[in-house]
Parts: sequence; C-alpha cells; structure tokens
Amino acid sequence: MKTVIKSVDALVWLIERVLAIALLVGISLNFINVLGRYLFGAVLNGVDEIEIYILIWIAFIGAAAVTWRGAHLRMDVLIGACPPLLRGIVAAFEAVVLFVIACFVAWQSFLYVQRIYVLGAVSDIAHIPTWIPHSAIPISFAAIALIVVLRALQKILGPAESEPVRSEPS
Repeated sequence: MKTVIKSVDALVWLIERVLAIALLVGISLNFINVLGRYLFGAVLNGVDEIEIYILIWIAFIGAAAVTWRGAHLRMDVLIGACPPLLRGIVAAFEAVVLFVIACFVAWQSFLYVQRIYVLGAVSDIAHIPTWIPHSAIPISFAAIALIVVLRALQKILGPAESEPVRSEPS
C-alpha cells in the first residue's frame, strides 16, 4: 500500500505542475489577445473558448488533487470538539457519501460525454470537440471516488501505512 500511496503522491505532484503550466498558457493567451486587440486591432479567434476549457480542466482535475492532499475547505470546528469515536463515525459517513456522489456524477457525466462525442459537437468559434472539456468532469469525479477508496484502505490497514501527504514526491 505504501508504494501505491507514494506513486499516487508523485502523480498528483506531476498533475499539479501540469495544471500550473496550463494556467500560465491560459494567462499567456489572454495577454496575447489583449495586446493584439489594443495594439494591432486584431484578436485570435477562439482564444476565449480555449481559456475557458483550460480553466474547466484546472478546476475539476485540481479538485481531485485537492481531495488527495486533503486540502479542501472544511467546516470542522464542531466535529473537532467531538470524541474520537464520533469523529471516526462522521469521517466514515463522509467518505461513503463522497464516494456515492462522486460515482454518480462520474457515471452521469460519462454518459453525457459519450452522447456529445457521438453527435460530433464542436465549440462555436474554436471548433474544439466539446467532449474534450466535458471529459474533465467524469475523469475528475472517477479520480475522487478512487481516492476515497485508497484513503479508506489506508485507514483500514492502519497507522503504519498512513503517512502524512507531502507536496513533493520523495
């Protein structure tokens, strides 16, 4: 299990860097378009769509990375004051709910992506197949469901396997 955790940690580290580069690409495209608009009176067609699609991927794939890191926003002041047994029960319930919702969203969005792929739908200006940006949703929610399972296995296997998550791979 330790090897799996370290491998996923390294993968998440890589994904975070790719998402950061994607953000820089989106910002650069925006900057180029602003320069083109105000200095030369011309813009690159479809750049706005591309920027939005980049942000969609960053948001959804980033959500999976944040889930792995356990760095999502929480309102846990009340539960933090509860006894350990109750905290464990709430954590288990939270994991089950997250798993069920993530699986449901992953499956429903997969079905939608499948339909728009078959239809051959493309974006209006950039003519990018719309299944590409929409694919971020089933991929990210499937990853979140998998993360819930991995974290549950980590808890079940005991504290010896449960290392704190680092931001850098070893």
